[in-house]
Amino acid sequence: MHILLLNNGEDETLVSQLHDIVVSFNGMFTLHAYSEAAVPQDVLEQTEIVLCAALPASLREQMPNLKLVQFWSAGVDGKLYPELFTNANGQDVMISTGSGIHAASCSEHVLAMMLSFARGIHLSVDAQRAATWSRREQADKLFTLEGKTVGVVGAGQIGQAIARRCQAFGMRTVGTRRDPEKPTPHFDYVLSHLQYHDLILASDMIVLALPLTPHTRWLFGEEEIEILRRPTYVFNIGRGGLWDERHVLQGVNRGWIAGVGVDVFLEEPLPPDSPWWTARNTIITPHTGGVNPDYWERFGALVMRQLTAIAEGQPCANLVDRDLGY
Repeated sequence: MHILLLNNGEDETLVSQLHDIVVSFNGMFTLHAYSEAAVPQDVLEQTEIVLCAALPASLREQMPNLKLVQFWSAGVDGKLYPELFTNANGQDVMISTGSGIHAASCSEHVLAMMLSFARGIHLSVDAQRAATWSRREQADKLFTLEGKTVGVVGAGQIGQAIARRCQAFGMRTVGTRRDPEKPTPHFDYVLSHLQYHDLILASDMIVLALPLTPHTRWLFGEEEIEILRRPTYVFNIGRGGLWDERHVLQGVNRGWIAGVGVDVFLEEPLPPDSPWWTARNTIITPHTGGVNPDYWERFGALVMRQLTAIAEGQPCANLVDRDLGY
């Protein structure tokens, strides 16, 4: 089987790592690595597996033998289109995400934000820059995570990693997912996605850890802010389109939301005149939740699992549901 790595400047060690993986299958797979603009026609026609950040439709239409597209991102919003899923002969194509690669880094990122709010770290950093001893000003704002309830909207691999770490701090964990009957470790309670508002009503901290799809766009907005417990902190580690930015900004600036931790935005990079920069009690990070020095090593391990599944005639992991969009 011919594998095409669309390598547009990613870590060069990835090519070497994938080469070693392919060699371990004793000739069953052949690896080709090219940038999008340089793939030869004969390679496109032979390609059965693509490893990529995204697959342009102009290249996809030249791949009549495609069987698997393996994205290295967890989110695939903006990357899916009807022709991706089916070859001209009607054969279905498997689409897989990099779900799980980011679980450790994203969950630690959320915990870092939670701890910053709980222990006033962001306030201390501001005071340090101003050479101000702010103990008295901070004292009535500090709290512990222990005993608090965290509601994780999206109890997938990242959501479970968040819940696991929250439980280590003595927090009660509640999650939502489309199928609450699925095994979902590290949650005290798992609710259906239809019980989303019940999660909000029960939570001191809410984490949006969902993929962005037509079903999840603008999931959190004015109606959800109106039913928040006071005080409640809200975190978005998923996508900027999961919430209504205008209402979230209004909510945090007016004190209806106690604090906001946000790693993802509708517009990235965030422009200098964005109201996010001056939002009250808000921690902003530049979409670094998934950044991890072991990123490509983790992706290589996923590719190894996928090729092993193919070689053994087993199902691949992280397959996208065409109807759900994730």
